[in-house]
Amino acid sequence: MASGAGKAAQPPGPGSAVNGTAADFPNIEQELYDYQMHSKMCKKIAQLTKVIYSLNMRNEEQEAALQALSHAHHDELHRILMETCHEGEGSALRTRLLELQESLDEQQRVGAQVQADFEIFRIQAEERERETEAELRKEFEEQLKAAEGELQQAKAQVSAAQEESESLSEELEKAREQLQKLDAKCEELQKSADEEKIRKEERQREDEEKKKEEEERESEQREDLERVKALWEELRALKEDRDRADEEKRRAVKEEREQWEQKVNDLNEEKEEMRKKIEAEWREERQRWEEREEEEKKGMHSALRERVKRAEAEVEGHLERLAESKRSTVKLQERIQDLEEELELDRRRVTEAEGVAKRAEEELAVAKERLLLQEDELQSRAEELLNRGGCEVCVCAEMEEMRSQVSRLQSRNRELELQSSGRNSDHARQIRQHAEALSSLRSEMVRAQTEELRRIQKHADDERDKLQKEIERERESLQREREQEKDQFEKDRNRMRKERDEEKEVLHKEVEEVRERVRREKEEEVDRLRKELEVERVRIRSQLDKNIEQVEAERANVQLKLEEEKKRLVEKAEEDRKRLKEQVRKAIEEVMRRHAAELNSVQEALSSEKKTNQEVCVRLEEERRAAEEQRSGMEKETDELRTKLKDATSEVCRLESVIQQRDKKEKVAPEAAPSCGPQCSRLEEELHQALSRLARIQEEAERQRDRQQREIASLRADKHRLEEKVLEQSRLNTERSLLEQSQRHTEDRIRAECEDRLRAEFRIEMNAAVAESEQRWQNREQELHSQISELQGQLSESQAEKKKAGQGDDCHGNPEIERLRKEVQDTKEINKKLRDLLQEPQTQSSAEERHSHAMALQALERQAKEDLLSERNRLQTMHHLELDKQRAELTQQHTEWSRQMTQRHMQQIEDLQAQLQAHTQMMALQQDLKQQNQYQVFERQLDESRCAMLELQRENAALKKQLKER
Repeated sequence: MASGAGKAAQPPGPGSAVNGTAADFPNIEQELYDYQMHSKMCKKIAQLTKVIYSLNMRNEEQEAALQALSHAHHDELHRILMETCHEGEGSALRTRLLELQESLDEQQRVGAQVQADFEIFRIQAEERERETEAELRKEFEEQLKAAEGELQQAKAQVSAAQEESESLSEELEKAREQLQKLDAKCEELQKSADEEKIRKEERQREDEEKKKEEEERESEQREDLERVKALWEELRALKEDRDRADEEKRRAVKEEREQWEQKVNDLNEEKEEMRKKIEAEWREERQRWEEREEEEKKGMHSALRERVKRAEAEVEGHLERLAESKRSTVKLQERIQDLEEELELDRRRVTEAEGVAKRAEEELAVAKERLLLQEDELQSRAEELLNRGGCEVCVCAEMEEMRSQVSRLQSRNRELELQSSGRNSDHARQIRQHAEALSSLRSEMVRAQTEELRRIQKHADDERDKLQKEIERERESLQREREQEKDQFEKDRNRMRKERDEEKEVLHKEVEEVRERVRREKEEEVDRLRKELEVERVRIRSQLDKNIEQVEAERANVQLKLEEEKKRLVEKAEEDRKRLKEQVRKAIEEVMRRHAAELNSVQEALSSEKKTNQEVCVRLEEERRAAEEQRSGMEKETDELRTKLKDATSEVCRLESVIQQRDKKEKVAPEAAPSCGPQCSRLEEELHQALSRLARIQEEAERQRDRQQREIASLRADKHRLEEKVLEQSRLNTERSLLEQSQRHTEDRIRAECEDRLRAEFRIEMNAAVAESEQRWQNREQELHSQISELQGQLSESQAEKKKAGQGDDCHGNPEIERLRKEVQDTKEINKKLRDLLQEPQTQSSAEERHSHAMALQALERQAKEDLLSERNRLQTMHHLELDKQRAELTQQHTEWSRQMTQRHMQQIEDLQAQLQAHTQMMALQQDLKQQNQYQVFERQLDESRCAMLELQRENAALKKQLKER
């Protein structure tokens, strides 16, 4: 019973041990899971740091772009402020200058546009050249050379257009200077007009004062009627002088106007002719360019299609890359979201692990309680067993088992405690690490954002301070400038008043002295200027003719040098050609010698074979003669046998006829059949032999025909080859002639272009000078007309006043006379003023015209010299470039020609070798065929003779049989 009780008490111990192991395995799995989660979390945190770094970099780039935009915005605002500040302080001259600057900028933009168009055209032409060189280098070399020449012409034209644009810019600068001078003149005239107005006002005041004094002295001036009459006479004389002077002026103005109109008409006609010529040339040039462009377009369609295909492929690749980048960005965003979700899951798992750790601690406490209960039960059982005093052995065994179970349970309890404490410490450590990493990331992000916000705020504050400082500086500078301008204006006004007063005094003194002298000087100066203009024109024309002659002489020298260079290159090419011909001739002679030696060896071999063939032929002839003799003997025998057969047949026929007459017809036929059978068979054999001979003869005839056809075909091939060589030589000659013609054409075209350019430049300069002089004279005429109209209006007013005064003499008396006297004095003063005004602008205009004419002549001379030097340098560079180009082309042609000639000679040598080989093979084949034919003939003759002998033997045997039968 004790053993049964012990056995019944044993199961709880092992059961408890099993439960302990089952609780141990989940703890190990949990530890592994925690380690894996820790590694994953570390990786994800590293990925998140990378993503945050990239986002920060992008944020910095965006901030830099925003800063650049803000700088640009501030600069724009500053510029607008400056413009608005300066707009209020502008004047008419500044607006004029701005307009001129805008026109200059427009001209420069047009020039830049032309330059850009030329650059685009040059790039397109270079691309076309590259594509054509890559695609059609072997087939269209001549077209490429022509295209290169045309490109050089286009470059020369573009350089000429650039020079023309530079000259136009210089002319614009000159026009701007002239406009500035005209503005200065206008200001001076306006100042003089203001001064005159002031003088008039002062005079009017003085006149009013005088009138008052005269009214007081009316009683005293009645005695001066006689003087008034004298003054009337003087007035009439002055009017007559003035009318004569007006008529002379009108006549002179009309004559000058007619002359200038005639000159203007001539110049307009010349301009029209030049315009028509230029338009015709331009149309022709445009037509040529359109044709060339069409040809190039036709030739470049394939290249453009390929380029379009390549571009489409590149665009597709770019689109694919963009789509891939978009997909990658979407993936990154998804990855970031996944990482965030994983972070949340990890947090949940951490919380779950904490809950599991708490549950495990609770289970450990429960397990400890169970173990304590089991120990108590075991101790109680041991005491019961000791009290019972059962079997000592069983009791000892059970005691040992119980002790072992207790020790195991204690060790398991310690392990569980250690595992739980280690797991709890690991969980706590991992949780602390995750929390620290997350807090560090948050703190870094917050710190970066705060730093960025501080930096942006600081930058904005700095910018605001800078802008405020700049605005204050600008205001202070503007105030200073305004104050300085006001001071300067006051100073200038005071200085001008002083100068005006001084000039008034000086002018009043000098006017009367200068008046007549200025008239004479003006006429003399006009005549002298006309003569000087004519002399200058003649001198400029002579100088231009000399320069043109110098350019033509230089061109002639360059052409002579080119011709000498061409002759030298041609001589060199001829020497190289002769040397190559000698080398080729020597090589051909060596080859011919070798072939002659080979032919001699072949002929010797053929002669030896001929000798052997002759010996064989002699033997065969002997055999043939013997066979012919045998055949002749056999034929004789056959003739004899035939005669005998005929006799026998005649006898047989006679006997048969006799027998037939006696016997029946049925028996005659079978008897006659045996005698006719051998003859029919023999005749059939002869027929077969004749047919076979005919077939052999036909075969031989066909073979001879084929051989003749082969020879004819080889002769035709040789003829065709020779014709190709002749055609190739003629093509080379035509190419050479075309090259020479193209060179001559390019030289003539360059010469014509240079001459046309020089003429056009000279005409442009002359037209500009004439236009300037016309404009000057027209302005002068307009000023004179305006002054004359003003004088006429003043005179008409004075006459009307005088008429009114004359009508009122009867009723007013002495006061009217005084008024007339005052009017006479006023008219005198007005005439003086008008003369002064006329003389002042005339003197100023004559001096200015003189100065402008001298400056224009100097500018023309300077420009002509510069143009000549530039043209000379350009022509020299063009000629040097053409020389280099022609030298390179000639060397390239020479190398190409030498290479082609060597290739052709080598090909001819190879053809000759092939012909010799073919000839030797044909000779060998002919010899073989001849030998074979001779052998075949001899064999055929032998076979025929044998056949004939066999036939004769058969016939003899048949005849013998017939004779024996009979």
